[in-house]
Amino acid sequence: MTRPFCYKCGSAAALAITFLVSASTTHSAGGTAAATVQTEAAKRMVSTFVVASGMSEWTLSFSGVLAAREEVAVGAPQQDQRISGVDVEVGDRVKAGQVLVRLDTAMLDNQLREAEGRVARASAAVAQQQATAAQAQAALERASRLKASGTVSGQVYDERTSAAAVAHQGVAVAQAELSQAEAQLSESRRLRERAVVVAPVGGVVSERHANAGALTGSEPLVRLIRDGEVELAADIPESELPQLAVGQPAEVRLPGSDGAISGKVRMITPKIDRDTRLGGARIALEYDSALFPGAFGRAEIVVAKREAIVIDDSALLYDSESDKTSVFVVEHGRAMLRAVETGLRDNGRLEIVAGLEAGDVVVAKAGAWLREGDAVATVDIGAITGSIRP
Repeated sequence: MTRPFCYKCGSAAALAITFLVSASTTHSAGGTAAATVQTEAAKRMVSTFVVASGMSEWTLSFSGVLAAREEVAVGAPQQDQRISGVDVEVGDRVKAGQVLVRLDTAMLDNQLREAEGRVARASAAVAQQQATAAQAQAALERASRLKASGTVSGQVYDERTSAAAVAHQGVAVAQAELSQAEAQLSESRRLRERAVVVAPVGGVVSERHANAGALTGSEPLVRLIRDGEVELAADIPESELPQLAVGQPAEVRLPGSDGAISGKVRMITPKIDRDTRLGGARIALEYDSALFPGAFGRAEIVVAKREAIVIDDSALLYDSESDKTSVFVVEHGRAMLRAVETGLRDNGRLEIVAGLEAGDVVVAKAGAWLREGDAVATVDIGAITGSIRP
């Protein structure tokens, strides 16, 4: 017997089959999306920048103390001379030959008069000896003529010859004493003139130790800064000293002063301190106004300027064992380690001499959490890599 077909049962079966097919399709699509999300989550998010080359300059900055380029000590001609007056104060600008200090001249005047008296007496002695010598010479000449005629004996002639010789020797002695007296007179005059102490060079009075009424000693009366020239004296670490050269332009900034003072490297010390490992440099300053020795200053010197690739120090990895330096470069979505050679450093930025080219994408902050071959997602931070100073 043939059973009649049930339309309700057929509809239910069709709906069941449709539901199963739909569920299977939905499950398959969900699995693919989950796999995609899981892959994206596996990528590490890193900040990157694109390498560029540009004109770069490196500056060396260091602190120092202002000091006189050359200080001249002016002392008294003799010790224990009383000071009668001081004509300058600290900070005064003086010219060569200007009076600085006046000394009491009473004792020097007496010495000068005594020296003049010795010269006068020595001059009179020379004149007397010359007259005696002239008389002795005349007597000898007469004896010589008379001896030829036999009127004077040989003994008389010999006596007059000896007398003439002694008289000429007396003249020589008297002239020597006169020369000595004249030298003493000259020294007395010199000391008398030096009782007025003048500036040997032009400059600025940096120290004054002379006071009216005091006695002179071994210490200088006044100290002068020759021509008022003040420069910056600085200690430089031995690692930075090779970057300096005589003649390099410099800019020096002083506390409380607007702007910078121009200058040049005048001198680099040839020795490095064994204990501190510091060398020294002197920077001559081109400045018209008064500078104060002892004040602090900070100098900046451009030690190099050239086309270069410069990146932040944070992008570098250092291998302590091999002493090599490297960076992470993003290639085809993965972080790849690349060795680089570094050059000059300035304020946390380094010159890359070899290993990078313009257009390379570099991880801005490398660390131990990132390994070579890791899949990465990048965020460009737009760092300027071509120059230290824009």
